[in-house]
Amino acid sequence: MENENKPESIAMTAPVVMENTSDNGMKKMMFMLPEEYNSMDKIPKPSNPAVHIEQLESETGVVHRYNGNYNSEINRKVAKDLGDQLISDGVPGITEEYVQDNFQFWGYNPPFTIPYFKRNEVWLKLDENQVTYLREQYPKLEGGLKGGSSSSQMKGRTMFGLGCIGLVVAAYAVGYIFRSKTDYRRL
Repeated sequence: MENENKPESIAMTAPVVMENTSDNGMKKMMFMLPEEYNSMDKIPKPSNPAVHIEQLESETGVVHRYNGNYNSEINRKVAKDLGDQLISDGVPGITEEYVQDNFQFWGYNPPFTIPYFKRNEVWLKLDENQVTYLREQYPKLEGGLKGGSSSSQMKGRTMFGLGCIGLVVAAYAVGYIFRSKTDYRRL
């Protein structure tokens, strides 16, 4: 349910964060640096004047994790689904317009990663009243949902899917071997 950027947000794993900054399609890209850069003076100075470094304050929000390819349309749909769930849960102050104007996309993998294995997130900042409301409504989920998309149910589905794919590939390989042996016998 929650995701916190610690004040030393540079100590988190390194997603690439994309957010819309204007109506002309421009986007702002942010990187969270590894823990070894735990103070501003340890961060290398950018050589490009368009790149700047800033330290972000701690924020609390909700996140929807998904896998696969991503683009603006997919991110907006996932953000809409997240917003619809928050509205359905009765979180005060959440509207579809607020969600569409304020969500951030977080991507964790290089572009050449197989889409099924890409970890993507849509993140939305919450204020203290919204956090308090969710904590009161869902006290057993304190600290957020455990496991996210790597829950035991998802692991079971993933393992089943990979097992099926392996079985199909093995059957194809065995069939290919037998066909190739048959062709040699006919010669």
